Amino acid sequence: MEQLERTRTNAATDAKGQAFGLSGNLFLYPVLGVVASLATVMLCFMVLRLPLVVALGAGLPVLILPMVYVIVLRHNKPRGYDRDWFHNVTSQGFSFVKTNQPANPRLKGSDHE
Repeated sequence: MEQLERTRTNAATDAKGQAFGLSGNLFLYPVLGVVASLATVMLCFMVLRLPLVVALGAGLPVLILPMVYVIVLRHNKPRGYDRDWFHNVTSQGFSFVKTNQPANPRLKGSDHE
């Protein structure tokens, strides 16, 4: 009798699946970006009567930004990577060097400055 091949599998609750090469529901961001970009171009071109080149230029960021967000900050990254990245960009950050630390408003006195 032949030996059975054993493979490691994940339970259905553990596996997120893939669509369009992106894990989980990450494909929704670019798909919604395409829909929003088409809507923006149509709105600018047909309702606002802007030239087609200007309308395409207005729709381009709506198409590119979700794709860049997914590829750079979400795809194959650990959970919460995007939130940590945004937090590091928007805050002062943390440093062990005392001169780089903001002064603690709770501490009064010259020895802590």
